[in-house]
Amino acid sequence: MPEQTHISPAGVKYRLVATKTTTPTSDTSAKPITIKSESVEVVVSEPRLISSGSQFGHVAIIVDGQAYSRAHEKYFTTGRTDYLNRNAYRDSIGYVIRVSPDEKQIIKKELERRVKLFTLDPKSHEYSLLDNSCSSNVADVLDLAGIVSYDPRWSAFQIVSPADIDTGLQHSKRLILKIEHPKTR
Repeated sequence: MPEQTHISPAGVKYRLVATKTTTPTSDTSAKPITIKSESVEVVVSEPRLISSGSQFGHVAIIVDGQAYSRAHEKYFTTGRTDYLNRNAYRDSIGYVIRVSPDEKQIIKKELERRVKLFTLDPKSHEYSLLDNSCSSNVADVLDLAGIVSYDPRWSAFQIVSPADIDTGLQHSKRLILKIEHPKTR
């Protein structure tokens, strides 16, 4: 039997390895399998030596058009367009990753919880490059949903940097689209 392949609408190539008839029918064509999936965008921005705290770059996550960005002084939330406009002074890359509806809800709920906690008591949630930075927050939130965003084997001293997330998402099987957001000012 010659090798049979099928290409999904997303461009994934599948190879037929076996067949089993479960319902007698004369229609042997490939049937579509529909799986509900959604997406979130993780924006990784280039480093800025003149910006306090951005010497290593910056990472934010966008869910349902809402950007969540852990900054030094606050947990910033705004619309996607506003976030990208505010960061138009540096090059950024948006990694659109595939998530299930349940994973997306976990991500959104956790981000909103973190914003609320910080708003209620900013001093107890102070920024730290070691464990409470822009990139560690994104990595932790994605991890809660079971999404790997970086390779911990290559992170220095368990610190997650924007470069770690950039590299991790470039190699993710969940990556749908890579969007370049060039600086405009």
